Amino acid sequence: MMNQNHENLAIPPLKGQPLLDRLTNQSSILVVFMLLCLVMFGGVLENWFGMGDAIRNSAIHDILMTISNSGWLLLFILVVPVIGGIIELHYGQRHCHQRDQVVIFMTFLTILGVLFLYPMALNNGTVFEVPGLLGLGLGFKVDMLGFTALLITAVIWFLVMVYAHEYMKKEKRCTRFFFFMALTYSAVLGTIMAADLLTMFLFFEVLTVTSYMLVIHGQKDESFSAGYNFIIMGLVGGFMILVALLLLVFNIGDLRFQSALSSLSTMGSLQYWIMGLLVIGFGIKAGMAPVHVWLPRAHPVAPTPASALLSGIMIKVGAFGILRVATSYYFPNKGDINDRFDPLWQTPETIGSALIWLGIITMAIGVFLALQQSNIKRMLAYHSVSQMGYIVTGIGVALYLGYWGAMGFSGALYHIINHALFKSLLFMVAGVVYFHTREHDMYKLGSLWKQLPLTTVVCLIASLGISGIPLFNGFISKSILHHGLVEAFTYGHASFRVAELIFLVVSAGTVCSFIKMFYYVFLRKTDRNYKELVREYSTLDIAMAAIGILIIMIGLAPRFIMTHMILPQLDAVTYDPYFITNYIANLSYFTWSELRTTVIVVALGFGIFFFGTRLHWFHLRLPAWMSVEYLFFYPVFKIMQKACRLMYGDKCPIDQVSLSKLSIDGKNKASFTERFVITIGMFNRRYESSIIKSDALIYTLFITLILLFMFIFGVV
Repeated sequence: MMNQNHENLAIPPLKGQPLLDRLTNQSSILVVFMLLCLVMFGGVLENWFGMGDAIRNSAIHDILMTISNSGWLLLFILVVPVIGGIIELHYGQRHCHQRDQVVIFMTFLTILGVLFLYPMALNNGTVFEVPGLLGLGLGFKVDMLGFTALLITAVIWFLVMVYAHEYMKKEKRCTRFFFFMALTYSAVLGTIMAADLLTMFLFFEVLTVTSYMLVIHGQKDESFSAGYNFIIMGLVGGFMILVALLLLVFNIGDLRFQSALSSLSTMGSLQYWIMGLLVIGFGIKAGMAPVHVWLPRAHPVAPTPASALLSGIMIKVGAFGILRVATSYYFPNKGDINDRFDPLWQTPETIGSALIWLGIITMAIGVFLALQQSNIKRMLAYHSVSQMGYIVTGIGVALYLGYWGAMGFSGALYHIINHALFKSLLFMVAGVVYFHTREHDMYKLGSLWKQLPLTTVVCLIASLGISGIPLFNGFISKSILHHGLVEAFTYGHASFRVAELIFLVVSAGTVCSFIKMFYYVFLRKTDRNYKELVREYSTLDIAMAAIGILIIMIGLAPRFIMTHMILPQLDAVTYDPYFITNYIANLSYFTWSELRTTVIVVALGFGIFFFGTRLHWFHLRLPAWMSVEYLFFYPVFKIMQKACRLMYGDKCPIDQVSLSKLSIDGKNKASFTERFVITIGMFNRRYESSIIKSDALIYTLFITLILLFMFIFGVV
């Protein structure tokens, strides 16, 4: 019994410790060093006080270039989290403080490694290959698109680990949590650095398995239920990517991320099937509608640090995958084309049109469902769905406009960065509220600004960021995406004017959501007192404050990311150089037109909140037949039910699931998705051997058998 509780008792409580002692520790010092590293990095790129020139003219430059151009640096970045996880297992429950510090230090080391990649990424990157593996070999490469994703991943992951050090003190099984977090981190890095679809697919599947362990960490019924949903959706997504991979191998013969448009354009409808499979496969991980159903189930049950990374980083891997395959396979080679009206643009134009509407639908569904939630984490999860809609819309514009689609690409990539920051921070805020009150229902909270002033401030910063308010980061990327939609109906079809109007209404819904959350959690007067809540500051606040600072810095200096990260990537893609130079590089963000649009959106958001609270718009419940689960899972469920009745008659396990009373969202009835995933779990338990007890292991074996089949028959 003492061993079970030792982990939680290893670190004394904060109460009573001097403030300086609590804040002056290794984690806080590393956060300061991280911010200094980022400032120095920016200073060198901007040549503050001649720093850039001084480094370029010194021996340090040669050393940095040697390190950057070494392909082994990619391997170093990939294995550092795994090494940290193994060392963390060594400390385990016996030395919790040292265990957590190892995890934090190793993630900080990853940031330094990523920063060293910048010169290499700026010069089209250096490839690190493992030849012969699975026939095609594995390849890793970091261009500016990959570097941008790596840097925001490394920064957010480090700050969440600092946050988790304090937050997980009240949780059990922390050693297992940090170990699988380290494996998940390595899988994310490998997916981003992949130079071909096979490498991306393999790390993408590892990511699904390891993050499954984060979803079920609580080991409660709802955790396992969400875990079943997560793993099955991950299985479906991985299978679709695998099918697309096989089609590319059979028809193209090369999986490297380079243009295949000339070959694909001769394949008729098959070219659209391949892209459709890739979009749905990566879209499941991205939380894109209608395959988003795992997301609002996973967030409420996962520990808050896992939720922050699930929404802030891991779903971006799905968005990154769509952006990567779209702008490589389905774009012509740079230099092979110099006109928007070339027939080769027909394929990306058709795909882009579909993606724009898919993104618009996703953002609308997400924001509507978010407005109906009382659980803070579930509301934030649905907003992750909505924000993914913004990114998918941007990718759609990037494809639809083809040679003139640089605005959509810029907006999508910029919003990936911004969403990672403000959504991670919002989940961390929700975690601090729960940490102190043990409550996630916003309608049962209120007046917390008195007890948690710093949390209130950072929540306001993140809310202003996601709402697209000027001087905060979200305003920049949303403005660029809005410009992209305007260009879509200006240079393309007039129907996209409707898409722009929906975009603005959804943005108003986002404003309303965070007015609602901020009011009910922090401002609203309540009879509840918080005598047990003692105002204290810890590394929870240090991590949140650091992200808040980054949100403001990007909002005040939007050109830095555009100039040093996005524009170099645009130059590497087949976009019109004149359009980039005259419309993107010199884009004015704080124009009267954009500010006026923002005022209208904010006013509409306040209006929705005012009337919504009085007319009970936030408590609507759609009929079952209108739910996404009914439309997409019910047909599969009915087919399985008929097959089950043929096999078992009146003793069909699915009928037993249908009759069972499960508490789902306060209702004593299993949803269609719950019946579906629980039924699969029942079949698993009925036929699995005593050795195979885990769904994750079954999933891993399934993927392994597919890869073995591919290897034996020479597919790879």
